[in-house]
Amino acid sequence: MKNEKEIIKYIDSISFLAGLFDVEIEIKPMPIEVDIRKTFLYKWGKEEGEKEGLKEAILLGVQIKFGKSKVREVRNLLEKVDDVDHLKKIKRKITEVKTWDDFIKIFRNHKRNKFKTYANTS
Repeated sequence: MKNEKEIIKYIDSISFLAGLFDVEIEIKPMPIEVDIRKTFLYKWGKEEGEKEGLKEAILLGVQIKFGKSKVREVRNLLEKVDDVDHLKKIKRKITEVKTWDDFIKIFRNHKRNKFKTYANTS
């Protein structure tokens, strides 16, 4: 196969199937080159890593601005947030808000906006 998209799709399929059956894939040098950054597993892993990094940055920001006692509460709220864009917004807001109540509103507002989005599409 010479088409790079076909090769990436093929590698993704093999990786997926290997994961289902707990098979270890032995990689040998091949005469083809594939940019692993284009495979779905790489993209998924990158996004998951970004989410974890943002959550850690948020927790650190909360600890610095509001104290260690608030970290556990925010950690519990962050478990329910799975959207990278919203995590970025939360991280930005730590420096902008003046009070704890204003910061917590970010989590409540996201739930309302998410519900409105679903309600509008129905």
